[in-house]
Amino acid sequence: MEFIVSDSYEQMSETAAGILAKELNGNPSAVFALPTGSTPVGTYQVLAKLNREGQVDFSHGNFFNVDEYVGLSRESKQGYYHFLYENLYQHVNVDLTKTHAPDGMASNPELAAIQYEEMIDGLGGLDIAFLGIGRNGHIGFNEPASSLHYSTYCVMLTESTIEANSRFFKSVEEVPKQALTIGMGTIMRAKKIVMVANGEDKAAAIKRLREDTSLDTEFPSSLLRLHPDVTVVTTIK
Repeated sequence: MEFIVSDSYEQMSETAAGILAKELNGNPSAVFALPTGSTPVGTYQVLAKLNREGQVDFSHGNFFNVDEYVGLSRESKQGYYHFLYENLYQHVNVDLTKTHAPDGMASNPELAAIQYEEMIDGLGGLDIAFLGIGRNGHIGFNEPASSLHYSTYCVMLTESTIEANSRFFKSVEEVPKQALTIGMGTIMRAKKIVMVANGEDKAAAIKRLREDTSLDTEFPSSLLRLHPDVTVVTTIK
């Protein structure tokens, strides 16, 4: 696991975007998992700039949301597909038919999870898992637990995650209590993992990821230590 410490959020975003652009240029039809949240926004802005300058081409790539809320549609402004559309897809030459998110409006979320995993598998699995990290070490919505799910599944969100995400809603009560998320096995099968982390609220999680050598399902990010190609780009020293 490689840690790249940046002096600023802008530098972190440029570094992460450079890594992702290099991977896409090397494999134009690569399969990506993409996160939401405030931290990756800068990375998406740099990628859009690189695309405008002709330095990276999104037209053949395949892009999957890491997760999506249950009960929110593809068009919902609080939904995670909409987030990626607003922050990345509308700014680059992506083929929107190759952009995917779990079906948050499915009448059977468990079946929607299976179908989403099958879509990823049908393309040969993830080439790049681009990730953030939660305050409690969660990845996507793989929350701390006594055991973790292997493939895409429907999860009940913890109170800490609901509170953290409430800034995107009018109130904490409006935050959905369930989500569909790719599983830790889906992530661990990716050929390469790139994580970004910024801000004091993530400092404890990054410190633990950097210094603690244990594997603990109560700290899901610890499983990344088993992966042969993980790069963490962070402002946290």
